[in-house]
Amino acid sequence: MQDRDISYGVPRRRDVLKAGCSILGGGVLAGCLGNDDASSADSTAAESTTNGESTAANDASTPYDVTVKPAGTNTFEEVPETYASFPGAWMDIAMALGIQPAAMMSLEQEQLKYYEALPDIDVDLDSVQPLLESSESEFDKEAFYEVDADVHLMDPRILKRYSGWDDSDLKEIEQNVGPILGSLIRFPYDRDPYYTLYEAFEKAAKIFQRQAQYEAWVDLKDSVFTEIQSRLPDDSPTVGAFIIRFNVDGKGFMAANIDAFRNDTRTFRKLGVDTAFKGETYVPYKKIGYEKLLEVDPEYIALVDNLTKSDNETFQETVEAAKNHETMSQLTAVQNDNFVRSAGTNMGPVIDLFSAEAVAMQLFPDEFGEWPGTIDDIPTENQLFDRQRVADIINGDV
Repeated sequence: MQDRDISYGVPRRRDVLKAGCSILGGGVLAGCLGNDDASSADSTAAESTTNGESTAANDASTPYDVTVKPAGTNTFEEVPETYASFPGAWMDIAMALGIQPAAMMSLEQEQLKYYEALPDIDVDLDSVQPLLESSESEFDKEAFYEVDADVHLMDPRILKRYSGWDDSDLKEIEQNVGPILGSLIRFPYDRDPYYTLYEAFEKAAKIFQRQAQYEAWVDLKDSVFTEIQSRLPDDSPTVGAFIIRFNVDGKGFMAANIDAFRNDTRTFRKLGVDTAFKGETYVPYKKIGYEKLLEVDPEYIALVDNLTKSDNETFQETVEAAKNHETMSQLTAVQNDNFVRSAGTNMGPVIDLFSAEAVAMQLFPDEFGEWPGTIDDIPTENQLFDRQRVADIINGDV
């Protein structure tokens, strides 16, 4: 990295992007709760949707304000073109709008398979700059200055947690580089605020002034899930969802309540399954042992994020290990080979569709067809959404 003469105390380039966010540190604000696809309740007139454009970006009327809790409100004098982010849902949200990241904390290769499964979509990895050299690296403000992103799609609380920075450090980056506008949606962080997937998506569409693409996504998503839900059987199976790692020889399993407000288990809520941990909080998760697992004895065991982070061969090794385990082999799900892989951590609008399709096939093969093990091998006649339509929306043909 080249040495640069940087005056941290004086704004360096943001004459066109005013960093007006109010950083709220560890404070808790009232969240926007509701069903998974409800519109954000704190939308303002300045953030109203513009329809009627069939291009990638709408003609923005500047300046305009966008509010993303807990960061606050930023006034944009010009539509941002570049962003930096953590690996996660906000990258997939931006990708759904046709915008690749300028920089990431780290770029998880596994996420790219969803875009590679779409026609006419190219991901240029060489153009994405890392904000961290490795997972062991310390956070360096210089990297943020070098990237010089127009906006940072990051939850300031998470950035503070992993960087060790304080509010003055965040304010410095906002004043000298670009605003920090993001909010963790994997699960509620300190419970509030919490945006559902499409509430966060709507915020991003306003940031980049691509509301026409957002509206096209809403129409597509509604159509896909209406069709899936119309074909679901009357009897819903019971699913025990687990996140992080599912090691059959471990001392505990990380259980997640599907019914809780959390994006990483959204797929199962949309498919109407019953949680094995009804009445439990489990936010973000709770370590349970064999005794509790045997007590709830779910019909299916779901490995959340496994569809993204693992391949089918490794997944099958986990299933075989459970079958050969003295205690795990007593479970109904294990005896019936009822293991399910879903997406989770990085799930935005694109991955949401792939995850719903994969889980529908795994849970209800008689209705949706046999799951082949990978998203690439699903026969065209069994695909539950139009890949070309997704690609067209991403490319701005709405």
